Amino acid sequence: MQFYSFDLHDPIFEFGSWKLSFQIITLENIYGLDPSHTTVNELADGWQIDCSQLSWAGQQQHAPGGMAIRVRREAGQRLRISIDARAPHKIRVVKMLIRDLPTISVLDLLDNDRDIPNDGILDKYPNPLRLPLLFARLPDGQCLGLRSEDEHARAKRFASYQERMGSLKGTYTIECIHEDDARWFDTQTTVPDWILDRDVAIDEFRNEQLAFNEAHAGLIPWDQRTDMPAWTRDLRLCLTLHGMHWSGYTFNTYDQMLEIIRFAAARMDGNQILAYLPGWEGRYYWQYGDFRPEPLLGGEEGFARLCAGAKALGVHVMPMFGGNCANSWFPNFHEFGPSSHMKSATRNVFHGNQPDWDLSRTQDTGWQAWLNPGAPAWQTELTRQITRLVDQYDFDAVFIDTVEVWANDPDFNMREGYRQLVDRLRDGRPDFLVTAEDWYDGLLPIFPIFQQSGNWRQVPDWVGRYVRLIGHICDSEPSRGSTGVFEWGYTPYKPLPNRDPYITTIAFTDGTLENAQAEIEAAIAQAKLR
Repeated sequence: MQFYSFDLHDPIFEFGSWKLSFQIITLENIYGLDPSHTTVNELADGWQIDCSQLSWAGQQQHAPGGMAIRVRREAGQRLRISIDARAPHKIRVVKMLIRDLPTISVLDLLDNDRDIPNDGILDKYPNPLRLPLLFARLPDGQCLGLRSEDEHARAKRFASYQERMGSLKGTYTIECIHEDDARWFDTQTTVPDWILDRDVAIDEFRNEQLAFNEAHAGLIPWDQRTDMPAWTRDLRLCLTLHGMHWSGYTFNTYDQMLEIIRFAAARMDGNQILAYLPGWEGRYYWQYGDFRPEPLLGGEEGFARLCAGAKALGVHVMPMFGGNCANSWFPNFHEFGPSSHMKSATRNVFHGNQPDWDLSRTQDTGWQAWLNPGAPAWQTELTRQITRLVDQYDFDAVFIDTVEVWANDPDFNMREGYRQLVDRLRDGRPDFLVTAEDWYDGLLPIFPIFQQSGNWRQVPDWVGRYVRLIGHICDSEPSRGSTGVFEWGYTPYKPLPNRDPYITTIAFTDGTLENAQAEIEAAIAQAKLR
């Protein structure tokens, strides 16, 4: 994080045990409250702040605009903060600063403490934070709980650092930042309520956030979900069948995939097996945007044999599709790509992960365009390609890659785009399953199954209330630790935990079936017991 080289001199307001400041960040500058035009009135249940003029440049300059801030007392030391803001230019962010804190540690996704380094900690929602919520631990062991009740899953950030300037130098601050949907930036905005509390019980405070999401943001417990076929609840085993690496190296042809499926189905009920196919379309990632059976893996006839053979055994085939990526060097890209680029709020074209696919050690993947699934042209093309293949090969499910990648796009909302995509794919197909790579709370109502690693992106227990998880493709197969099509290349084999919400998963590259019989049999035995 960067910091200013001067004190902004934001006024500090005391409400019980809390000290707060407020800022507005427009698309062209940062503003604070002008204390000479600000009043604070105590009410029966809290306080009302009214500001009729803004300041900028550390109170050196002044501007029209203001804030109306309602601070309500709730049980104990809890506050509920409601903010209306106006400014002379379009507002991007409204920030509340919790000031004058002692040394704190900030908890991670699994509630582990993190000390704050010299340059602070910046936690972003929706990724990598999965809820708009932060816990900070005080020296006496008590926890502060900070959360936002936003039914639209808009961007939030929490910045934690030690003050460098001014009267609070040496103390700690946590910034609670709300960013509006970039499609609707305006000179006025209403911020969803912030909840601040001290000495919280971590699970209880987080459960309050989940209860809000269930009541207002569409979050549905697993046993109440109706957005998936009935056979989904019977799944016990996922076979990750790697096809072709980015470089063109073949791990399994379609016939070899079918051989693996037959091996597993001979040992357990095929209706309980999901066959997950990364790299089925040819060169992994490179082929994104033009999905079709790969000639070198067996072509259309081989893929048809795979799908028909699996279905005859009751096994559910699930190919992978890129949800927001396409190869911009392909001749079809001009039909859907130029109008669909994923962008930041100020229209910087987004370019996400850049694996070193060619081992040039440059990580220069300029051919890989990141596209917004909410953009009509890309959403329609992706829907067309998937449904054409479903109609032709009659597979039961699809996996949508990299859905966790997010940008506050000023043209199309990405979360809404995924909702529309899933609805279009399942229209007229009630027995069709749509799964995805990674989750945050706003995606949990859209996809019932996510891919999750045993080595990476650890999962808090509460996620199992809403979804089920299969192994990530970064999790290696058991014969030599190969990660198949995934860019890591190698990692030690580590099975997923043997408990809900995980579905037993085992990966296959070339040689796995022949050289890891004990591990495969163990995974199948575990799945049968589940």
